[in-house]
Parts: sequence; C-alpha cells; structure tokens
Amino acid sequence: MTIEEEIFARSIPDFSKLVKFGFIKNGSKYSFSGKFLNGDFTADVVVTGGGDVSASVFDVQAGERYLPLRAKSRQSAFVNEVRESYRAFLREIKNACFMPQPFLTDQANRIAREAEKLFGDKIDFPFSTAPDYGVFRNPENRKWYGIIMNIPKSKIEKSGRAASLSADAAIVEIINVKIDPEKSIELKKRRGFYDAYHMSKKNWITIALAGSVSDGLIFDLLKKSRALVSPRPCRTRS
Repeated sequence: MTIEEEIFARSIPDFSKLVKFGFIKNGSKYSFSGKFLNGDFTADVVVTGGGDVSASVFDVQAGERYLPLRAKSRQSAFVNEVRESYRAFLREIKNACFMPQPFLTDQANRIAREAEKLFGDKIDFPFSTAPDYGVFRNPENRKWYGIIMNIPKSKIEKSGRAASLSADAAIVEIINVKIDPEKSIELKKRRGFYDAYHMSKKNWITIALAGSVSDGLIFDLLKKSRALVSPRPCRTRS
C-alpha cells in the first residue's frame, strides 16, 4: 500500500472542493503542486476522475525525485520526518477536499450519508474486532436501528437463491434493520432480503447492499426502524 492509498483509503473526492483548494483540472484529472517540511520538498499530487490519488515528491534543493520516501528499508530519523510531514500534507488535502467513504459499497455509503443528513446521526463504529461494522443509533436512547456489516455471502445465502447475488461475491455488505414482524415475511420473498444475520429473526431483517434493493426502499425501512426504537411518549392520565 502506498502512502497515498493509506491516507485516502475509504474516502472520495469532492471535485468542486479540489478546485477551490487550488487543484487544476486537465481533462479527467486534477493536479496540485505544494511544498512541505519548511519548503524543502514539493509534492505534485494527481487525483483522477475515479478518485485515485498519486503523487511525485521532489527534494527542492537537489532538484530530484526523493526516492527514500518510498523505500521501506530507509528508516533514518530524517527520512521518517519527511514521511510524516508528507502524510500531514496529504491529510490537509483529504480533510479539505474529500468525503468519508467508510463502507465497501457505494450503496452503503450513500445510505450512511443520507441518514446523517436527515437525522443528524453519525455512524458509530464500536467494535475493535470488526472496525468496518457501522451502527446507527437513536441518540435519545442509544438503541440501534441499523447496522452495516460485510460478511461471507454464505452466511445469508441458502440453496436455490444463489442468483440473488453475483457468484463471485465472496463477501457481501449488508444492513440489518428493525421491522414490524408482520412485514418481514412478505419482504423476505423479494430479492435482496434475508433472515436477519446474527440478530432476532422475528424483529430484524437483513438487506444485501448489492444494488438489488433500491436506496429509496432501504432508507424508508431505516426510517421506520428508527421510529420503532424511539422512546414512547409518556401517557398522561385524565
């Protein structure tokens, strides 16, 4: 993994913010040149239309590409200082111009962004052994109303339903939402819906985030799930 891949993992560029930051658009690529470590080094950063980031780093005084930056065997104090300063330079770009992309699939990330936009609920990542698992919590009582996980598809697939997910998808990203048990039976007849993985099969349902279920339907179910875990208003006696 390159330094750029490490810094920009699980994030996507906001191209309008790249331009505002100082990147220059050339075709489908955006380029920026900046200095770091007291101006002793220059980094020429390129962001592609697909969101990939690459860069060339130069020693200003020598006028040459600084090769020790990427040589893992070079671990001197100075080389490490250059690396850390370069990482800080990249993180500044990331913080200013990139959006978090915490999940594997675009669909999962869209759902997470929409939930934060509508409810103001930030995704919680509470599991040290599964740092990619994101939990939606109702802030009033901290109860879960959804969880996104990536699991082997064999955990939810049953014989005869292999066509519902691509044959080569060894790992599938899913979301569990709480549901009215009366609705569960009908939904599970539809493509992309399954018995709840690792949760109550009576009160929860699993949805594969593989494009077979629309964002609109998933988000509608997520809203209903949030309502189901919301605190009940106290009844006053007349």
